[in-house]
Amino acid sequence: MKKPERMIIFMLNWMGDILFSFQLLRAIRKTFPDIYITCVVVPRYADLLTNNPWINSVHALSDSNKITSLGDKMAFVRMIRKEGYDTCLLLKPSSMKTAMAVLAGIPERVGFAGKKTSLTKEVEMPKGNIHRADQILMLAGVFGVTEADGTYEYFSKPEERDRANVILHNVKGGVKRMVALNPGGNWIAKRWPVENFISLGKKLLDRFDDIEVMIPGAAKDVKYVGGIVKEIGSGRCYAVAGQTDLKELGVLFEKCDLVVSADSGPLHLASATGTTTIGIFGPTSREITGPRGKGRNIVIQKSIDCVVPCYAEECEKDYKCMRSVTVDEVFNAAEEVLAS
Repeated sequence: MKKPERMIIFMLNWMGDILFSFQLLRAIRKTFPDIYITCVVVPRYADLLTNNPWINSVHALSDSNKITSLGDKMAFVRMIRKEGYDTCLLLKPSSMKTAMAVLAGIPERVGFAGKKTSLTKEVEMPKGNIHRADQILMLAGVFGVTEADGTYEYFSKPEERDRANVILHNVKGGVKRMVALNPGGNWIAKRWPVENFISLGKKLLDRFDDIEVMIPGAAKDVKYVGGIVKEIGSGRCYAVAGQTDLKELGVLFEKCDLVVSADSGPLHLASATGTTTIGIFGPTSREITGPRGKGRNIVIQKSIDCVVPCYAEECEKDYKCMRSVTVDEVFNAAEEVLAS
C-alpha cells in the first residue's frame, strides 16, 4: 500500500478503548514521522486526545444515529473532503463511517472485516483472547507497522495541573499521599459493591496515617460519592465527583500513589498516567481489557463457574464474579503497594 501522508482515524467510542488505541497512534507516528494524523472521536472524550503528541488534530463527531444528526454528518463530510485525506482508518466496522469516507473522496479505507462496507483493505478480526490494544494495532500492519510495546500513556499540560491543584486546595486535599478509590462505572455488572469501597477506605485510613483518600466521579455521581465519603467518616477522605473534566482527573490520578477501581475508563486513565493501579475484574477479561499503562498494574479476578467475558445485562447469580473479590484481598494488595 502507498505510504500515507494525510490520515484520518475514526476512533472507538469508550474511554478505555480510546486509550488502548494510543499505541497504534504512537507506532504510526514513529513509522511515518511526517504524516498528518487527525482523530475523530465522540465529543465526550475529545479531551483524551487534545494533548496527544502523536497526532496533529482532533475532530469531535456525535455517534447519534438520529435523523436530525444527518445534516451534521454531511457537514462533517464536506469539511474532511476539503482537508484532503488520502487514508482513512476505522477502528471498528461501521457502514456509516465508511460511507462518509467514500463521500469525502478518501481513496484508501482500512478497517476490520465484519460489515458490508466499501473498505479498500479489510483486516480479519483476530480470534481468541487478544488484548484490545493489540487487536487495534493489527490495522497498522497494512502499512508495515507491526511492533509496539503494548502500553499506552496520557499527557497533560501545566495549565491542567494548575487547575487540578485548585480543585485539591478547595477540598483541602493534596496534603498527604493520595489514594483514589473509584466506585463508579457505566455498567452495573462491573461495579464492586459500594459497601466494599467504604470498608476498604476505612481500613486504609486506619492502617496508614500518612495517606488521604480521594473519591472521584462524574457529575451524575455527586450524591452517590458524597454518601461514600460520609460513611467513611474521616477528615482525610474527600470527594471530587463532578468537579473535574477528563484532563483534570488525569492529573489528579497522576498525583496518586495508588488508584483502586473496577474495570472502567477511569482505571485505564489512571494506568495511562503511570500511577500504580489495582483493577477489580469480574465479567470482563483481564486478557482482553486489562490495564496496560506505563505504571504497575495489579488485577484481582476470581475464577468462578462463569464464562468470561460475559456481557449479560442482568445476572442470575447476583454478580457473583464481583462480589467474590473480598475487601481483605484488595486491602492486602493495596497495603503491599503503600508500604513499599
